[in-house]
Amino acid sequence: MMKKALIAASVMSVIAVSGSGAFLTDSADAAASKAPRVTAKASGTGVEAASVEYMKRTVFSPDGKIMNAQEQWQDTKASRSKSMFLTPAKDDPNKMVTAVTIVNGKQGVSFTMDSNGNILQGDRHAYPQAMKPTSIFAAEKERYTRKEWKNKGKVTENGVSYTKVTRTYTSVGTKFTEDVLLNHSGLPIKESISTIKGGKSKLLFKASYEYDKLKADNGLFNLDDVKLPNN
Repeated sequence: MMKKALIAASVMSVIAVSGSGAFLTDSADAAASKAPRVTAKASGTGVEAASVEYMKRTVFSPDGKIMNAQEQWQDTKASRSKSMFLTPAKDDPNKMVTAVTIVNGKQGVSFTMDSNGNILQGDRHAYPQAMKPTSIFAAEKERYTRKEWKNKGKVTENGVSYTKVTRTYTSVGTKFTEDVLLNHSGLPIKESISTIKGGKSKLLFKASYEYDKLKADNGLFNLDDVKLPNN
């Protein structure tokens, strides 16, 4: 079972999406829920075998509609990773497009899919050397220990205690404030970003996060199963 919690992606990349005005309609929200997705076997009690970290970050507009969603899988014991980024199509915000990247050792593939899971285009890649295994959970935890984040103490939601951290920064002449709730292990659970103008705060977007630990599954990172249109 997925454990609900929060993820972190680049704040500025999300702002760029929202600035394009690409807010989803109800039909696009439905497409997001039906978007093709590959999963690995749940870890169960085999903690040592559960070497794949999974994170999902879903971004919502102030009225609750999905703006985009990002999923990541990272094998912490091998050079294997996968990412999926779901966003409205540029030519039609009612349609969803998913950008996928899979890396397995020195080989990789990137492609885009429509809302029905059909591959639209893609390319294969070769790298001079395999990247070292890493932990996306550890990277997330480290982000919120940096000095720009201010600890605002404990808050309780639905009977669960979280640590609230905030930061304020200026980018491209606009002032932003970011509020995040961290769980007991230091991972983000909820996030909100607002703009500040004339002393007034205006919500830009909210985000929610999910995490899981999965057993390594070769099918999740299999490059040969990806059939590109130009192959």
